[in-house]
Amino acid sequence: MAITVKSVAVIGAGPAGAIATDALVKEQAFDTIRVFDRRTVAGGVWVYTPHLPAKIPNLQDIVEGKADPPVPIPAQLPTRTPISRTVNDHQVRYSDSPQHEYLHSNIIPSIMAYSKYPFPPTISDQIRERYGPAAPFRDREIIREWIEDIFVQNGHDKLLELGTTVEKAEKIQGKWVLTLRKEDKGKNYWWTEEFDALVVASGHYNIPWIPEVEGLLDYDAKYPGRILHSKHFRDAKEFTGKKVIVVGAAVSSSEIIHEIIPYSKTPIIASLRGPPIPAFGYVPWEHPHIEAKKQIVKFDPNNGRIHFADGSHVNGVDHVIFGTGYTFSLPYLPHVQEKIRKEYRRLPGVYQHTWNIDDHTLTYVGMLGGGFTFPVYEWQAVAIARHLAGRAKALPSQAEQTAWERKRARELVGGKNYYSIAPDYDEFFEFLRNIAGEPAEGTTGLKLRPFDKKWLELWAGMVAPKIESWVKSRKQAEDEIAGTIKAKL
Repeated sequence: MAITVKSVAVIGAGPAGAIATDALVKEQAFDTIRVFDRRTVAGGVWVYTPHLPAKIPNLQDIVEGKADPPVPIPAQLPTRTPISRTVNDHQVRYSDSPQHEYLHSNIIPSIMAYSKYPFPPTISDQIRERYGPAAPFRDREIIREWIEDIFVQNGHDKLLELGTTVEKAEKIQGKWVLTLRKEDKGKNYWWTEEFDALVVASGHYNIPWIPEVEGLLDYDAKYPGRILHSKHFRDAKEFTGKKVIVVGAAVSSSEIIHEIIPYSKTPIIASLRGPPIPAFGYVPWEHPHIEAKKQIVKFDPNNGRIHFADGSHVNGVDHVIFGTGYTFSLPYLPHVQEKIRKEYRRLPGVYQHTWNIDDHTLTYVGMLGGGFTFPVYEWQAVAIARHLAGRAKALPSQAEQTAWERKRARELVGGKNYYSIAPDYDEFFEFLRNIAGEPAEGTTGLKLRPFDKKWLELWAGMVAPKIESWVKSRKQAEDEIAGTIKAKL
């Protein structure tokens, strides 16, 4: 179906929004491109927000999938309304970022940067100390600045409307009408703008996902503040002398455990529902100060006892940190949010994680995972930009797109399995490259490279510095324990 697009709104000024904006501008096909982000600086999920107290406002809403509801929209616009908790509170709106003091990238620069935007060589002292002078990782602020520079160095910062929340986006008489809100002079200022197309690049790391476990909600009510999510981890020193359980077998869980080992009581208990991610195996958990257990099956609010699937239990726990990932939430898209609520941790009605099946003027960048972040965003962005410009290869029929989604949902259900592009990286990259095609003659449109099989080799080898760091930490702890035992003899 042919579409005519002259104005595009991009929601999100993070890594996905930055490359989406760049791709749209370089097509030289649009009269208006506007980028909205509720934070006051560009960077998206990489914006560090230590000034915002980290807390789950309502655990029951999280567990029941009711968190992050849409806010009431004033009847008449434009208008000004008083500041309120419902509209402005960062905890209620989940607008704090999941960044902690020493967070850094887990992917090497050569397969993380965009084609035209390499990462700077700067390495923080903390990364250098942990991984050596040739460390392949970058500090969180380096990445945030890199994202901001993509806007600034190309003059795209003039397209930014920061500190602005998209509160509603709805299709009315062929136009995407955005209801926007900005805090101004102690009031909320509301207004609307219209666009032909909408690129959603607001990410999926806002709303924590915590599994429903017997007794969890009663336990949280009895012991407020004990249940945490990795999104709200800020500083390892906060856990000094505390008895901690960390739930999860992926990157965030292992990173948090190794951050708090020098401060918390040991052993730290690692609760693993299943086997860890293959890239790391059990190495992160083979530390003398870590005790691995099966998944938690019950929280007892009467005595504070926590039970595991292996039949064991622990008492006197100060904190349980869930490193169990996130779920999707797009409260500003009511018709999409309604579908999300009915599914298990996936974005429904979307073809190849990119195009809304019912309306191809609604597209998504960055609503996937599984590896090769951020390059896959670039491939999505270029395919979308070329599509909205009317220059891309036609998408399959709506029936074929729906069949693709149904098959995937039937086989993978939801969660990371559904929105991961692994292990079929080359297939997904090449699909997007084929849709995008070549840049139009006379334009500055971005050209996508073929997927290089060598990227897979680099991907497989990039975990080595992490593993070496964990092994080093384990050996140091073992030597300290041996020294203590020897001194007592």
